[in-house]
Amino acid sequence: MPRKRFSKAKQLTVRDKNILTDLARCRVLSAEQIKKAYWPTAKERTCDDRLKQLQKAGYITEHTVNDEKPGSSLKVYSLSTKGKRWATGPEGPGLDKNIVFTHPGKANEIVHQVRTNDVYFQLSDNEKATWRIGDALEIEHGVYAGGTGMTVPDAAYTGDDGEEIYVETDCGKYTPTQIRDKVAGFGDKKVVWVCPAGREQTLVRHGAAGDFVTYVA
Repeated sequence: MPRKRFSKAKQLTVRDKNILTDLARCRVLSAEQIKKAYWPTAKERTCDDRLKQLQKAGYITEHTVNDEKPGSSLKVYSLSTKGKRWATGPEGPGLDKNIVFTHPGKANEIVHQVRTNDVYFQLSDNEKATWRIGDALEIEHGVYAGGTGMTVPDAAYTGDDGEEIYVETDCGKYTPTQIRDKVAGFGDKKVVWVCPAGREQTLVRHGAAGDFVTYVA
């Protein structure tokens, strides 16, 4: 069977713009996350075809990385330079170019970020607009410049009630000491913990409290 040719996306739809905005806020998203959010009842090919069109038009870049399960892979997407230009410009949401990334991150951190971003899709539109991933928080708070000694979470957002909420992901690799250090560093902040199903018991045993979002690896 001849390979299917994909024409580039000639005009951005409302759904396209929402996907690009999500990528600008979250840095990297899996194909599965995008499909669940925007094509929940459609065949996988429908989502895949449109993402390929956006890729051919130069807005996004596809990557394949190792998943948590040995021998399995994960297809993810990030913004390209053109996609970032749209997201930070007047035609897009006008986000701060300093905290919109085109690189998906280090190979060993991509899955971690994808898991963290699961929380993003559970938020209201207003909460999503305040979402900041850890790298963005470090830039905003001047962590690398010595501007603060804060313990930076994997993400943070402002709830509909105005309270800042931290999001921290443990893919099952944190040691007891690391968990306790995170808990101490977060202080009185409300925290949403993301972890594999069953791992929350270990987190609680070492001081973690708040809400838990679990997944099956």
